[in-house]
Amino acid sequence: MNAAEAVLEPTGLRDFLRRFVRNRSAMIGAAIVVSIATAAIAAPWITPQDYQRTNMIFVWEPPGEDYVLGADQLGRDILSRLIVGARVSLIVAFSVLAIAMVVGVAVGMAAAWRGGWVDTVAMRAADITFAFPELIIAILIAAMMGPGIPTVIISLALVSWPGIARITRSLILSLRNELFVDAAIACGTRPVTILLRHCLPNIVAPLIVRASVGVGFIIMAEATLSFLGIGIQEPLPSWGGMIRDGLVALRTDPHMALFSALVLGATIVGFNLLGDGLRDLLDPRIRDR
Repeated sequence: MNAAEAVLEPTGLRDFLRRFVRNRSAMIGAAIVVSIATAAIAAPWITPQDYQRTNMIFVWEPPGEDYVLGADQLGRDILSRLIVGARVSLIVAFSVLAIAMVVGVAVGMAAAWRGGWVDTVAMRAADITFAFPELIIAILIAAMMGPGIPTVIISLALVSWPGIARITRSLILSLRNELFVDAAIACGTRPVTILLRHCLPNIVAPLIVRASVGVGFIIMAEATLSFLGIGIQEPLPSWGGMIRDGLVALRTDPHMALFSALVLGATIVGFNLLGDGLRDLLDPRIRDR
C-alpha cells in the first residue's frame, strides 16, 4: 500500500487529524493561513469600502470609526486595501507554486529516471540558478520584463522550480530500487505510468511540506518586488507597495507601513509554522520519536 492510499483510509486520516490538532505549530500556522485565505476569498463582500476610492479630505487619516486602520496618502481605506492585497498575494503565490511544482516535479522525475545527459543538464541548470541569490535573479528578470502580475509570477517561478526538482530527484532515486518499482518494470509498465501512478503518491508528503514553506518565501519575494516598484502596480494593492508608500510618513503617520508590515509578517510566519508542523507530522523519523 502506498502513502496516498494510507492517508485516504479513515483510520489513517483520523490519526493524522488527531496528531495535527496536538501539534501547536501546525495549529497556529493553520489558524493564520485559514484566516488570511478566508479574508482573501471573501474580499469582495467584507471590505468596508471600495479599495480604489480616493478622498483627499481624509489623507493620512488615523485609525478611527470611519477608517478602522486609517487612510493612505490618497485617502483610501487601508483595511480594504490590506484585504484585497491578501487576495493578490495569494493568487500570485499559488500561481507561482503551481508552475514551480509542475516543472520541478517533471524535471526531477526525468533526471532521476533517465539519468545520463538528462540528469546532467537538469542539475547543472539548477546549480546555475542556485549560484545566485534567488531574489536577485527575480529582480533582474522582473526589471527586464517590466512590472505587472505576469512578470512577478514568471520571475518567481523561474527561481522556485530548481529546489523542487532537486527534492523530487533525490526522492525518486531512493524509490528506484524498491520492489514495487521492479515489479512494475517486470510487468512492462511504461516509465511515465510508473512515475505517476507508483512513485508520485509516495513523494507527496515531502512535496507538501516543501510547498507550504515555499509559499512564505514567494509572498515575501512578491512584496519585495512590489516594494521596489517592479511588482504589482496600482490600482491593485500589494503589501510591499503599501509598506513603501507608508515610509514617506513613517514619523508622522506610521499606521499604513505598520499594519502592512504586520499582516505580511504574520502571513509568512503562518505558512512557515504550518510547514514545520506538517514536516513533524509527515516525516516518520521525527514523528516516531
